[in-house]
Amino acid sequence: MRRRAGAGLAIALLVVGLLVYGVGWEAVLFNVGRANPLFLAAAFCAGAGMLVLRGYLVGRLLVPVSGSARGVPFVSAFLAGYFARSTLPWGRSTGTPIMAYLLARHSESEFEDNLAVVATAEVFGFIASVVVALVGLAMYTAAGETPQDMLLSLTLAGVGGLVAGGTLLALVGRGTARTVLFALTARWEAIAVKVPRVPGGDGSLESRVETFFDTLETVSAARRTLAVAFAIAVCSWLVNALPLYFSLLALGVDVPLSLALACAPLASFGGIIPLPGGTGGIEVVLTGLLVAMAAVSGDIATAATILYRLSTYWLHVFVGGIGALSLSLAGHRLTPG
Repeated sequence: MRRRAGAGLAIALLVVGLLVYGVGWEAVLFNVGRANPLFLAAAFCAGAGMLVLRGYLVGRLLVPVSGSARGVPFVSAFLAGYFARSTLPWGRSTGTPIMAYLLARHSESEFEDNLAVVATAEVFGFIASVVVALVGLAMYTAAGETPQDMLLSLTLAGVGGLVAGGTLLALVGRGTARTVLFALTARWEAIAVKVPRVPGGDGSLESRVETFFDTLETVSAARRTLAVAFAIAVCSWLVNALPLYFSLLALGVDVPLSLALACAPLASFGGIIPLPGGTGGIEVVLTGLLVAMAAVSGDIATAATILYRLSTYWLHVFVGGIGALSLSLAGHRLTPG
């Protein structure tokens, strides 16, 4: 796993290097070097706040789960899981079960309970990003800044993402996903019981799937918890726009906050490429958006993108790495809070 993560980060950095080289590395480095330190500090503070809100989102959704991690064990497990999410290829999918495992390992709750919560937090985060992007686009368009053809394309993409996320929640809510997954589990159990040394066949897998969906129902039944959690998810994406806004101001680019509200969530769609934290794809998408929407040069847009990613992604990798290291060193000394 370490080799895979290292290789993924190396490829991601290579893509970023090619972007910087393509637009003119000397100009990019010059712009980064002249960034206003006060605005840059504000960007890093906002980036840290974003990580706090994402942790708070998971913690809030864990409230209805009996025996869930609290206090120091929760913080360490969340940060270690977030580190895995940020450094592994396909981090959003591979990091989810790792974070759930770590939260279960340092609490009295089951893995399936934590998996349901972390998965719900990911869905909430995705839907919130689309909502914030659409709000940002609407505000930016109201000022007459966005070209109509670009507005149409971005709006359709945003609405499509919102519909996809809403459909996923609806399927889970109606039990459709549960029915399908139980059918697949039963088929696997039937096959596994006939094959030596293959896990399954004893009903344990079906039992764990049932626990997962029971937890989803428990969390869904806590309406107040869901409402607060979604509000936290939206706030985390609102705060996520601030590092981009401050990064642009640090370079002397005076833009409305609505531009950052639109571009920061939209750039996250560049993370669909299988590289750690979407590194490479997000930088390319965000640079293109800034050039097209803010009418800045490629070197300025790339410099702003680098500052934004330093104050968010790389800051989160650093803090998450500290959490992973502390979790590794503490080991069994961590007790449920």
